[in-house]
Amino acid sequence: MAAQVRLCKKCSGIKAKDLKGAVGKEDVRCGCFGACRKKRPELKGRVYVRVRGGIVSAGSKKKLRRSVAEALAE
Repeated sequence: MAAQVRLCKKCSGIKAKDLKGAVGKEDVRCGCFGACRKKRPELKGRVYVRVRGGIVSAGSKKKLRRSVAEALAE
């Protein structure tokens, strides 16, 4: 089964350990997913990840953890 959450340690502003509790370790993959802040200026100052092919962003790591859990529950 493919990972449900993908993050870029360089651009996302978050690390895999920051999602602990919301996502299982086996469901997180790290690497570029083509949404760097240069290409997506609306993400400046936000933390974000790709969940099931869509971008989920929030103003803080705590809010992102909650948003990712909700997105995975759908």
